[in-house]
Amino acid sequence: MNKTKIEWCDFTWNPIKGLCPVGCWYCYARKMYKRFKWDEKIDFLISEKDVIQMMIIEPARIFVCSTMEMFHPNIPSHLRDSIFYIIEKNPRHTFIILTKMPENIDRPMPDNTWLGVSVTGVDGDDDRIRFLCNGTKPRVKFVSFEPLLGDLATKGWNVFPDYVDALSWCIMGRLTGHGHVHDPTQANIKRIYQECRNAGIPVFLKDNLRGLWKGPFVQEFPMETCT
Repeated sequence: MNKTKIEWCDFTWNPIKGLCPVGCWYCYARKMYKRFKWDEKIDFLISEKDVIQMMIIEPARIFVCSTMEMFHPNIPSHLRDSIFYIIEKNPRHTFIILTKMPENIDRPMPDNTWLGVSVTGVDGDDDRIRFLCNGTKPRVKFVSFEPLLGDLATKGWNVFPDYVDALSWCIMGRLTGHGHVHDPTQANIKRIYQECRNAGIPVFLKDNLRGLWKGPFVQEFPMETCT
């Protein structure tokens, strides 16, 4: 478990090692595995140091599997069993999980879990929000638009009014490490931001949007209520 520069959490915890089978073209972890020729085999690795650290640190927000899709079919269910066992044994921490495959969620979420879906705005991935909101009920459900690639403003995208009672948080960020060719437009950011404001959904703008977004720069966290 490591301290992180990710603004919306305190630590990252990656108990599943190996090359993520989703294969997103922009994935920084995938590039690291290829560049340094790390072992790509998917395996479970939970250290005694991680467990002890969770027991002694102050209550924290912990991002689980920041480099792996936990709910990919290639990830054996027993690995998730071990992860959620540890989550349940550490109720004073908030464990944040992001997935691109909410349709594969195979269990209820512990009370100390925030569950979100990643949406880039391309390839119809906004369907993930529907799966999230119609599925299991964690304490917090959220959407992470990072990296925000597709121009939702030109697609007539209108999802928050449909799920306003189910979502508790929205994160937005741009793609880093590829220059500015994939930067979201003002209209794209504004569309999502305004829908969140209209729906009363807290918004967290990542620091990498500074200079792109001309509106109020907010970094809000959700109220911890189950929907």
